[in-house]
Amino acid sequence: MARILQLIAQRLKSKTYWVGMLGLLLTAIDISSGTITGLLPAEYRPFAVLLWPMAVLTLREVTTAALSDK
Repeated sequence: MARILQLIAQRLKSKTYWVGMLGLLLTAIDISSGTITGLLPAEYRPFAVLLWPMAVLTLREVTTAALSDK
């Protein structure tokens, strides 16, 4: 059990994980209510789903320290 908590704590230090969790939360909210994509112009709504994968990939490329080093 202690090992699992240690692994969770280690991953919570990662900006990429935080962005992924934020994306998950916002996507769930948008699926249930349509609030977020409703704010976008209609021609940009299909591209809204690309935001989170691009954010995670960008962070993955920009991150300099390995998760095991944190």
